[in-house]
Amino acid sequence: MSRRIVVTRAEEQAHPLADAIRQRGWTPLLVPSIRFVPMDAPAPLAEAACEIDGAAWVVFTSRTGVRFGMRAIRETRADGWPAGVRIAAVGPGTAEALREEGVTADFVPRDAIGDVLVEELPLTSGDRVVLLRSHIGREAIVTGLAARGAVVDDVPAYRTLTEADPHAAAQALGARPDAVTFTSPSTVRGFLSSLPDLGPLADVALVAIGPVTADALAPFGLHANAVADPHTVPGLLATLDRLFLA
Repeated sequence: MSRRIVVTRAEEQAHPLADAIRQRGWTPLLVPSIRFVPMDAPAPLAEAACEIDGAAWVVFTSRTGVRFGMRAIRETRADGWPAGVRIAAVGPGTAEALREEGVTADFVPRDAIGDVLVEELPLTSGDRVVLLRSHIGREAIVTGLAARGAVVDDVPAYRTLTEADPHAAAQALGARPDAVTFTSPSTVRGFLSSLPDLGPLADVALVAIGPVTADALAPFGLHANAVADPHTVPGLLATLDRLFLA
């Protein structure tokens, strides 16, 4: 049976997931619900890139953070990545993005969740950690690292705009989809805020990439029908397989 799956990822990130859905003989319905743009004031990111020499760790929490963060580092550091500064990636997708930039993550937590990274990152009290992430990143990562004794430089590397085209969202729901996939709390907010009425979601499976994303549904009075494990795009696809191919 052909399934219709709504993909809410940013336009530039949606194609691998959409292609994998097509390979299953299903139809992806693309409704980009977030956009990534540079910071209005680029100076703090450029300054952080110049001064990473003294950091014990530079932490990336998304592929987008890698894109904007590494661009700033390349533009401000002619000598490249400084020796002795270790790199942490929140999950395998972020680690892959780093490899594409020519650097290797020294640490990836067992689960692709910020809270697990906070728990498992090898730290010595007083270590300086540079966190390159969205301007609306979770404060729990900063407070968690600080509670472990780190000195955290929380550096917004880019802005995340949560917005979906209401017409595209209405069209997708009008096609009677079997599932809506969410890959971040921002995709939840962007997609659901575009809907004048959440009623059409009553019979649609809401599939979240991880527990933090699933929790973002609660303020809308909704809950996730399934949460991917592992918390990655391949894990999300495996969850769809269990829902619709079992």
